This record gives sequence, structure tokens and C-alpha cells, in this order.
Amino acid sequence: MSANSPNDTSRQFVPPAPLDVIPASQWAPRGADLWWSAYLPLAVLAGVLVIHTVAREFYVAHVLPEGFGFLELSQFFLAAAAAILSARALRFGVVKGSTLLWIAIVFFALAAFYIAGEEHSWGQHFFNWNTPAYWSEINRQQETNLHNTSPWFNQRPKLIFDNAMFIGGLVVPFIQGWTGYFRSPLLALLTPPLAIAPAALIALSFKVVDDLGKYVLSDFIFTRPSEVVETFQYLYMLYYVVVLTRRLRALEAAGVKSVTL
Repeated sequence: MSANSPNDTSRQFVPPAPLDVIPASQWAPRGADLWWSAYLPLAVLAGVLVIHTVAREFYVAHVLPEGFGFLELSQFFLAAAAAILSARALRFGVVKGSTLLWIAIVFFALAAFYIAGEEHSWGQHFFNWNTPAYWSEINRQQETNLHNTSPWFNQRPKLIFDNAMFIGGLVVPFIQGWTGYFRSPLLALLTPPLAIAPAALIALSFKVVDDLGKYVLSDFIFTRPSEVVETFQYLYMLYYVVVLTRRLRALEAAGVKSVTL
């Protein structure tokens, strides 16, 4: 059943053609998808809060550590999965036939690959090689990564990510609940659904805690909330790629050759 079928009343608005061939179940998570789109982020949040509250020493020793702490390792696998899914999406004919869409997905794949590599210092945390002396002099943590060498590889990309997730992932989809989808098929296709917002809301909430910690005693509020921020950001990133892949697969199945502005 196409998304614009008269029997499909689950959404108030219909995406513009040719996106109207995408079934509602593939356009956004619903029903059977709630376990991962909503319940899983809430369960992880509850676990983090409970462990931090009742067993802070365990939290610091096993959840936070660089490399193989639960949060750090999760960040690597979430970003790596997003990179792989994005790269696989390039095989769709509709992507190959849409230059701007192809560029966007290549950007997603490279960004997720960069995040995954940086999170584990491009393998150093797995294989424990020594950092070359010349690199130790410019890397503030003596690791083989870029984000500890300059704000342009760390704070600046994070600022872009924060704003993109807040505006593109929350504000725009929320407004579209009243105005309907973008008339541009490409913009509508790339806009995430509100159904995956829980992960973004959790990330932004801990971002506020992290910012407050810069002016108040950080550990008094929460121990290194930035790690929780990154974990839920990358979870949201993976969810976004999953949703986008579903939409692209539906377009492919319907024989759509390109999506334009």
C-alpha cells in the first residue's frame, strides 16, 4: 500500500511525488519498531542513571573508561554501523541517479567513518600501538587521532552536529507536523521523522547538563556527561541512516530512478 492510499490514515500529510510510493511503515518507525526507536534509548538512559546513582565507582571503572568502557565502545560500534549502512546505500539505483542525494550519502558515510575511527584512535585502543613521538607533541592525550590536536577536528564538528541534530532532527520535523513535508522531494526524503527523536532529546538533555558542569561542579551533577551525549548522538545518527535506508529501499522497489530538488 502506498503512502498516499486512501486507506492509509496513519499520517496527516503525504510526502511529495515520487516519495508518495513509500509505505507509511517504511517512511518512519511505528508499531513494531517502537522497541528500538523509543524503548531502547529510554532503557539505556535508565541503566546509565541507575548505575551512576547507586554504583558510581562501578560507573567510573566500567562505563566511562577510554577504549573499552561501555559508552566508548558503544560509540565506536554505533558510528561504524552508520558508516557501513550509508556506504551500502550507495548501491541503490535511485541514489546513483540522483547526484545531490549521492553526495549527501557519501558525506554521511565519511562523517560516520571519521567518528568511528576517531573514537578508537584509528585502532590504537584495540591494538595498543605506541604513538609516534612527533604526534605526541601535538596531541594533548598522546593518541593517534585528530580530534585531540585542534578544535577544528573536535569542537567545530561537534557544534555542527549539535545544531544539525537539534534543528534538522527536532525543530524541522516538529514544525512539519503542522505544515506538512517539504515540497522538495530531496529535502523531504532527507528529513528525519520525529519517531526517532527520543535519542536526540536524551543527547540534548545531557548536553545541557554538560554545559552547566562547566560553570558548576561537573561531578556534582553527573560524571562526564559528554560521553552520554556522544553515545546518544551516534545512536540517533544510526537510527537516521536506518530510516533513510528503508525509504531508499522502498523507492528502489517502486522503480523510482531519481529524487531531485
